[in-house]
Amino acid sequence: MINLNLGRGYFGDILSRANRVFTGESIRSDANGDTAGLLSSIELAKEEMQYADNYFESVSDPDLIDHAIYYREAARKKYAYLLKLAKQEGLVKVE
Repeated sequence: MINLNLGRGYFGDILSRANRVFTGESIRSDANGDTAGLLSSIELAKEEMQYADNYFESVSDPDLIDHAIYYREAARKKYAYLLKLAKQEGLVKVE
């Protein structure tokens, strides 16, 4: 089990990340054809997905488990969406 520091900054970071996921803030410019930005957003989304997985594995309170499940699923959907955009642009190989 991963031991995370669950202080104020930690939850503020989670709320900030969740807000960016739900508003699409980090991908708005990428949808306008910024190739480097799209690839960077994919890398960040991958990191966020891993962060969400680690968060899910570290919580034990039932209320936080629900939050972690939703957060993890949102991160996975965002990553899948960005990969789909990159495939449409021909930036990644379709396997």
